[in-house]
Amino acid sequence: MSRRCRDRSRSPRRAARAPGSAPGSCALEACKDAHRWAAYECHMSKPTFKAEACQVRTRVIAGHGQCRTFILCEQGRVPKSTARAKDGIEAAQAAVTVRINPHHNYSSMWGQVMHMSAREERQGHGSKLVIAMEEFLRQEGVDTVVAYPAATKQAMHFWTKMGYAKQQQSFLPDEELIPRREGGPLWPEVSASTEQPLERWEKRLSLGQLRLRDPKDQEKIKTRPGGDGRMYRELVWKAKDLRRRKAAEVTLTALELQALMSPPVRRLRGKQPSCKFL
Repeated sequence: MSRRCRDRSRSPRRAARAPGSAPGSCALEACKDAHRWAAYECHMSKPTFKAEACQVRTRVIAGHGQCRTFILCEQGRVPKSTARAKDGIEAAQAAVTVRINPHHNYSSMWGQVMHMSAREERQGHGSKLVIAMEEFLRQEGVDTVVAYPAATKQAMHFWTKMGYAKQQQSFLPDEELIPRREGGPLWPEVSASTEQPLERWEKRLSLGQLRLRDPKDQEKIKTRPGGDGRMYRELVWKAKDLRRRKAAEVTLTALELQALMSPPVRRLRGKQPSCKFL
């Protein structure tokens, strides 16, 4: 009795392992100067970020403001030379910069997407990097990601596809929704063309309830003058308190990224788990 077998000649994993095939894309945290400059040049390739080039450079190159940057590159072609990265010879396919914010009263963290760009649109590079970014942040203990999509159909379609949406009840506690100008951790965004406030979209990465911070850790939290005119107090966090792994260890190979892009992950991407605070 003959048995029907599935044609595996078109399997994406088999194609990735085949000699002479396309190497695919890998994702990693920008831990070297060449990585950071490749990310910066990727952001600067978009007219949206031209007006805030100084802020982009400070967040990406210097890592100020509790920001971490992740890049998507072709496997085996990760930028190595800072000079070649500045000239665009060694480039990143996509880059995303995220601000990490520990919860004031809870033991986990949340992130805000500050800059997101892809050199070539409609190639799937942005989707791959967002999925990789969410996996990196999930491993670091981040439970919620916030983004401010541009007021365009393309941007809203992209972030909707990735599972982000405007929430009637925010996944974040009230103390995390205090804007930066009042000494809080949230950075509201405005439209570059109309200067109108953009809507805040959120996505929950982890299930379950937020656990209260240990009272001993609560005593270690320090503040400094912040906000507009230094009228408010803002929290101060040490760099070691914002990560669980070294930056060089935060990476996904092409096969690992391909596994995250499998159909079961895509089907669950748009679901939003409930959030409860203890």
